[in-house]
Amino acid sequence: MKKKILFFALIGLLSAVGAKAQDVVHDTIVRVVRDTAYVRVVDSSAIKMLQDKLTLAEEKDQFYKSILTNSGVDKNKIEADRDHYRHLVDSLRSQVRECELDNVRKEEANKYLAQRAKDAEGKVAEATNRKKKVRAIQGIAMRFYRTPNYEVRLSPVLAPDGTHTGTYDKILRNRNAGNMEFDFVTGASVMLWDMTQYFNKGHESKELLEGKIKTPDIRKFDQDFAYDLGIYVGFGGSNLFKNFYLGPSFRFVDFFYLTAGINIAEYTVLVSGYHEGSKLISETIDDVTAKSWLVKPFISMSIDLDFLSYIKK
Repeated sequence: MKKKILFFALIGLLSAVGAKAQDVVHDTIVRVVRDTAYVRVVDSSAIKMLQDKLTLAEEKDQFYKSILTNSGVDKNKIEADRDHYRHLVDSLRSQVRECELDNVRKEEANKYLAQRAKDAEGKVAEATNRKKKVRAIQGIAMRFYRTPNYEVRLSPVLAPDGTHTGTYDKILRNRNAGNMEFDFVTGASVMLWDMTQYFNKGHESKELLEGKIKTPDIRKFDQDFAYDLGIYVGFGGSNLFKNFYLGPSFRFVDFFYLTAGINIAEYTVLVSGYHEGSKLISETIDDVTAKSWLVKPFISMSIDLDFLSYIKK
């Protein structure tokens, strides 16, 4: 009896609370479990709002579907195009990566080429440095003495009637006879007098025949070159320390040298009393030859080694 009274009192209280609510409508659910009353109040406006949202979403979806249907757009085609462009983007990304790596390689190559160009400029500056006093040069020398090459030859002995007697004489011969020969020389030229300004200066205009004819004002060359006069010291042949060259040198057109002077070299000569064509009895070639230092004139044409190394590059 008490439980029933309590139940009806709770129902009355809830009714009073519901009457006071003006804008909100509630649903009341009462459940009795084992003589215990459970009351659950549900907000009808919240449920209504959720239902409206669901309805709006369905209408929106239906609206988009109708747009796609009316516009004739193929959804599968759109998805296929999307996949195609994704693959295209991936391919372009790979190409961009390859281009970046190629640019890095080219930058490194450019650094190497720049260094080589810098070295080449240094070579040019070294080769064309007109203030350099000592220059290594190399060329061909023509000396006015031929290196003798003596040997013993057998010559048949003839009878007065011109018949061969069967015997032979040993005759001294020179296999390298002549008056001059060429030698490969290497040396250095020391500049003593710079003649660049003299050879590069322009001709002054002159008047001839009382001013009726005037010579043109021209230069000797279209370009300024270096000229100097110096002293040359060099070595030649296979035995550098027994073959010396010494004399004045003239440098012209920057890199070329014309040298004339004396060659001091050790030669094999005949001892006193023997000459080419002499008849030997019991002597050998070593008995009639000896080593001697001779001084002979020479003339040479050489080129600057710095210039040679430059044009080689």
